[in-house]
Amino acid sequence: MNPLLSDTLLPNEPRIADPLQHTLTERFLLPALPGLRALLEELRARVDPVLSARVPARLGQPYPRSQGLHITQAVHEAIRRVDAGTLPPRAADGFAALAAFHAHGGSLRHVWGALRGTHFHHAFLFGTLLVDVAADAIAGGGGKVGIVPFRQARFTPVRDHRHYALLARSALHATVYPNHVLPTAAPYAPLIVLVPGGSVRIESDAAYMHELALASGFTSSAEALKGPAMPPDLFRLIADTLGKADIATAADTVQGQRDGLALCARYRDGHRRAGDLGHVRALELLGKANSLLATLQVAVSQQRAA
Repeated sequence: MNPLLSDTLLPNEPRIADPLQHTLTERFLLPALPGLRALLEELRARVDPVLSARVPARLGQPYPRSQGLHITQAVHEAIRRVDAGTLPPRAADGFAALAAFHAHGGSLRHVWGALRGTHFHHAFLFGTLLVDVAADAIAGGGGKVGIVPFRQARFTPVRDHRHYALLARSALHATVYPNHVLPTAAPYAPLIVLVPGGSVRIESDAAYMHELALASGFTSSAEALKGPAMPPDLFRLIADTLGKADIATAADTVQGQRDGLALCARYRDGHRRAGDLGHVRALELLGKANSLLATLQVAVSQQRAA
């Protein structure tokens, strides 16, 4: 069974699981769309100066490009802390409608997924409305704020780690390989992503992708690990970088794939759960490894999907 079709939502999964949200959206949000838009545009205007000063560019692109996560998080925090008395009248009306919606059981969720089948993106799901407060973070986007019915938004869950790899190629122009270097983390993070102008990362440390690995019985990770191996010189560069911090790596891609697949099977049969000791240790290892790899610049000469 597809884990995304279960009753339990994965972290930040873009899906409406509660039928009540349709009724609440129609009652509270749809009549207040102009005010809701005014509220979100006001909050973007407040957070933009801070964010653009903090990170003026990312991946070689000026703010707000490629900063959807930071913008969405900042607006989320601004909604939580805003003083309604400081808002312009129309924005205050939008805030009142949003508060009433939430008080009656309306869902306000930060979601992450595939936008239009080509990009990773962060947004909000307010009831049955997809609310994008970082529409200009993607090249070709329109204004700063977009509000559309979720069913029309073409905003879908990431299906598995192969889908993640395809999106990384499309959105980030990345080269993606199976994680045959660090097999102890491979069941939770089975990919290595090289972004031009960026760095090397073992992916993904997103809560959604970790929960997806668990929910799939680690078959999503195992399928990604079966992809074509990285070149030996790249393997050695990454392994040597990690080895300087006494992080144990595979001897070569053959051993790394074998050990990673064996761990996927063991974790599946052991019914690993989110937050158990093995998961916590994998997260700690992944964080340490990626902090080391963050300064490793690698020329990306060709595209290859895991």
